[in-house]
Amino acid sequence: MIPGTEGEVEGIAHLIQMAIAPVFLLNGLGILLNVFTGRLARVVDRTRNLAREMRGQCEPERHAQLKSELGTQRLRLFVVNGAIGLVSISAFLTCCAILALFVGGVAKQSAGAAPVGFFAAAVVAVILALGLFLIEVYVSTRALRQETADLEA
Repeated sequence: MIPGTEGEVEGIAHLIQMAIAPVFLLNGLGILLNVFTGRLARVVDRTRNLAREMRGQCEPERHAQLKSELGTQRLRLFVVNGAIGLVSISAFLTCCAILALFVGGVAKQSAGAAPVGFFAAAVVAVILALGLFLIEVYVSTRALRQETADLEA
């Protein structure tokens, strides 16, 4: 095929369309990362405040209460970090799928199962990340209910 002919231009356009489609997933993953890092920032701030209060002079009963809440914040930190890690892995795998599609198209060879495998693994990672996010929301909600239980009487 002569470079620049109508058939070649259409082929390149199709290749770009195929390689760009997963970019929409990347956009969504960026939004998820933004949400998860926002949660992480809140947990970090709360943990620092608890640590500062624990280092100060406080009654033994208050110290025990702060220690318990610090344990909850550490759990939230662990879970949110896991979710961020999984979303990052998903973004990496999505980029690998895009690259495999693009390289296969440029080389005029079938990309094979690689893009499908990368994309499927990326989706599984997102599912797991969302599961961790639900756990983090549950833990934080449970902690809030415990903290405000005395106000409901």
